[in-house]
Amino acid sequence: MSPDDRNRIPAGLRRLLDDEGAKVAGSRPIDHGTQFDLVRNGETAKLNVYRTGKVSTGGKASRLREALEGWRTGGKKAGEGRPGPAAGPRPVLSGTPRLGIDEAGKGDYFGPLVVAGVRVTGDKVAERLREIGVRDSKTVGVLGVRAMAERVLEAVGPGNARVVVLGPGEYEARRGAAGNVNELLGEVDAGIIRELASEVELVVVDQYAKSARSRLGPSVPAGVRLEVRPRAEDDAAVAAASVVARARQLDEVDRLSGKVGFKLPLGATHVLEAARRVVEELGEEGLAEVAKVHFATTEKVLGRDKDGGNS
Repeated sequence: MSPDDRNRIPAGLRRLLDDEGAKVAGSRPIDHGTQFDLVRNGETAKLNVYRTGKVSTGGKASRLREALEGWRTGGKKAGEGRPGPAAGPRPVLSGTPRLGIDEAGKGDYFGPLVVAGVRVTGDKVAERLREIGVRDSKTVGVLGVRAMAERVLEAVGPGNARVVVLGPGEYEARRGAAGNVNELLGEVDAGIIRELASEVELVVVDQYAKSARSRLGPSVPAGVRLEVRPRAEDDAAVAAASVVARARQLDEVDRLSGKVGFKLPLGATHVLEAARRVVEELGEEGLAEVAKVHFATTEKVLGRDKDGGNS
């Protein structure tokens, strides 16, 4: 691809392609713009860039196309940087040494529960997170969140992050022993606090239950302030933890998908067909290896219940 062709791709989108290892295999003129053929690890996608700055995508459904769609729906015009889906406001950045904790996978039927803690040790690390563009992982595309997580871990250093992965089997065992998922989250969060709360002045946790503060308070060192609140991803440390947890969750779902031989869907809706296929091919034991079987979804899969939620 010529430099002129590359420059026709919005700068933020070029950075996304670079981060995700996507390459431009070819380009051709179209009415009022240029179409690019993109490739990444066997995936392909079409990218149409118009002279007005508008971008559209095409090709078969894939993670590459999903990443492009995430960028496109971020609402930015060409050249305005790298947005994510519904990017929203950036988190508050502060040099106050702090620990942020967040989780991913709690509401997903397939895959693990992942809890991450990220310790931000000062101004330099906070500024690096700002440069990375760290924010709530729900506003970052599936491909983008993996690249962002790698950059977060590099920025904070290996000793300042802790990731706890509870695969479906371990999750069910520990949830059963704890009594419910909120008690389990309290146990995991408390362990991360005990491990990473030294040398910080503040611990910020995304509120998973009204009782979270009382659960976590005894684990916080004397002199360290504890904040437990909804939407805590507006704090950069929690946003960083959100990104790290989400990326690891996606990796684990990919691994489990390889185990069953087909892609497992995310979320808790539109999962019945996949779950029934797992049972047909691998039995109930196979389902327990890839799904949170205490969800009422399991009763529907096995034909035992017509109603139910996922608590």
